[in-house]
Amino acid sequence: MSAVGHDQGQLAAYVLGGLTPGEAATFETHLANCPTCRREVRELSELRHHLDEVPPEAFLEGPPDGGDLLLQRTLRQVREEEGAQERKPRRFLAVAGAAVLVVVALGAGVLVGRQTSPEPSTVALPVPTATAPVPGTRDLAATNRDTGVQLAVRVVPAAGWVRLHAKATGVREGEKCALVVVTKSGERVNAGSWLVSEKGQREGTGVDGSALVAPGDVASVEVVTMDGRNLVSAQA
Repeated sequence: MSAVGHDQGQLAAYVLGGLTPGEAATFETHLANCPTCRREVRELSELRHHLDEVPPEAFLEGPPDGGDLLLQRTLRQVREEEGAQERKPRRFLAVAGAAVLVVVALGAGVLVGRQTSPEPSTVALPVPTATAPVPGTRDLAATNRDTGVQLAVRVVPAAGWVRLHAKATGVREGEKCALVVVTKSGERVNAGSWLVSEKGQREGTGVDGSALVAPGDVASVEVVTMDGRNLVSAQA
């Protein structure tokens, strides 16, 4: 097996522990006689350290705000080195393989543990088990055509109260906002508040909150300003 013939996906799969025992044994036999591939495996293994910057929740329900910066940096490095591919072909392939490793880890939901040894074969790679939504969970969404604000919110029932995972987009920078749960009787319960940043105006703001409202009593979830303006309301 020649180093030139290696698929970078195979290198990434080896570092992630995605090969079968037989495939891994065959690859390690080649690795013992291929300094180039050993270097690339070390580089991909080093990249795994940086995945510790991404919180576990990103692998379960999607990356939080800023959670994709590592992938963006890696891909940007690939593009910058693409022009030097003829001069440094193996280095370019190693960086490209690193990008593949990040995409595999983020896209496939692999939770990578902290590496405690420089040898890839000693790294544990626990894979989280997918969990079903809590019974009674509801996904609400709405767009206010007048304000241009959009709201998507997941209402998760608890024992006599609710958790909320919301994202509000289209709100101007500097606005002081609150996430409000409205009951069927008209009571309004504040579930969280935030100040819209420049990034929040551009990409939306994610907000996690909770409200002491019985799950079956939720009539709507709203985004309002601190001075009382209703920006958007999602009906349950």
